[in-house]
Amino acid sequence: MGWFSKTKPMDDQSKPPSRSSRKQCWESRDGYFQCLDKISVVNALEPKHQSEIQKNCKGEEAKFEQDCATSWIKYFKEKRVVDYKREKFMQEMESKNAQQIDLSGMVRR
Repeated sequence: MGWFSKTKPMDDQSKPPSRSSRKQCWESRDGYFQCLDKISVVNALEPKHQSEIQKNCKGEEAKFEQDCATSWIKYFKEKRVVDYKREKFMQEMESKNAQQIDLSGMVRR
């Protein structure tokens, strides 16, 4: 590691995060995502949104990045987009009266 590396205790994979540190991360993530919702930003990884995020959610983003492991931050931001697309797809299918099929009992061979 260099002099200016940005490693955090949460990034140390040799020991799992404690329950309280995970809870703190999730709370910070939720606060950051609420701020993104207020400014109608789904994909925080898109460069075109960076100035608006910095303008409106700088504090929430800093807390999120401080409280969560670097790998978790990327994962949560990507998952937010996937969840949003899934929800939109489900709403579209419901509007077309599509029925959801339960495949949980299917045996895969």
